[in-house]
Amino acid sequence: MMLTSLSDLSVDLSALRYNFDQLRRLCAPGVKIMPVVKADAYGHGLLACARTLVTAGADYLGVGSLEEGLALRREGISCPILILLGILPVQATAAVAQDLEVVLYRRDVALAMEAAARAQHKKAKLHVKVDTGMGRLGLMPEEVLPFLEGLRHHPEVEVLGLVSHLAMADQEDKAYTYKQINEFASLLRAARLRGWPLPLSHIANSAALTEVKEAQFALVRPGIMLYGSPAAADRPAPVELKPVMSLKSQVIQLKRLPKGAVVSYGGTYVTPDRCDLAVVPVGYCNGYSRLLSNRGAMLIKGRRAPIRGRVCMNLTMVEVTHIKGVQEGEPVTLLGEDGGERLTAEELARWAETISYEIYCALGAANPRRYVGVE
Repeated sequence: MMLTSLSDLSVDLSALRYNFDQLRRLCAPGVKIMPVVKADAYGHGLLACARTLVTAGADYLGVGSLEEGLALRREGISCPILILLGILPVQATAAVAQDLEVVLYRRDVALAMEAAARAQHKKAKLHVKVDTGMGRLGLMPEEVLPFLEGLRHHPEVEVLGLVSHLAMADQEDKAYTYKQINEFASLLRAARLRGWPLPLSHIANSAALTEVKEAQFALVRPGIMLYGSPAAADRPAPVELKPVMSLKSQVIQLKRLPKGAVVSYGGTYVTPDRCDLAVVPVGYCNGYSRLLSNRGAMLIKGRRAPIRGRVCMNLTMVEVTHIKGVQEGEPVTLLGEDGGERLTAEELARWAETISYEIYCALGAANPRRYVGVE
């Protein structure tokens, strides 16, 4: 393979569609599916991924911000879109104008949405968020029913459902997850007894969709598994997934260092013997974490080439003493497969002491994307 750029980040949309189909099959009859494409589709590209998922049959799309929702509407994406982080009051007019649904946990936002809907002769569609144990966004459980009652006499506002988020669904011990689900279900029952239909309530993320059938309410919100990673880093996904993102580069210089030579900043690696090094033009400005220094590896000719010394802004050095026939211009795989060997986002995440989500977001944000598998 001849690379024509210093870094080549590819996104396989056919793999994205395959993963969506795998997760769709796990949904109970009648359950709608909302692929989460927030944060630029976890670094994979908002528009391309959204189009692929809508074509594949997504019922909803979950975005992080008003700006992401507006970007999809500008490109003709007409399916229901939910802004998962909610909005500010000043954003209500734009949200209503573009028929964007909003996660709600503040009364001032509710009032702004109502005013915008009245002015536009439309309905403001809202999903009220409850904190069942995440300790993040949302009303506390005891606040939910009074909050709903405060919306009762506002005809321009339509509350479609309750929404919450699971804090530990990816852990094998599901006790806390069931505690959250039970709290959510109890609130949902209580609200319905008071006359709130809440037809589109939802709590399930990727891990809950695949491992906790009780988390499937009217809607489910898969995220990380769409992009090819298991929800739990310490065990494989319960369904087959295909990796969507890969990153490749090339060797721009080969050099032979003697025993005792310093490699990269700070002298954190000193060659114990004669060493053949390949210099690769990818560094932390490309989203390739500096924490991979002296820990990670790249693939060259289907073999692992360990990183030597610190990852630099634009460059990283790997040892190829044990790999025969490496030449300048040789393809290098930083994420993905080469010759039957694979580097996964989970492995990079372990080396960098983080999670696959951050690996994808960082690499996707810092490198030009090339899409493959386009139908």
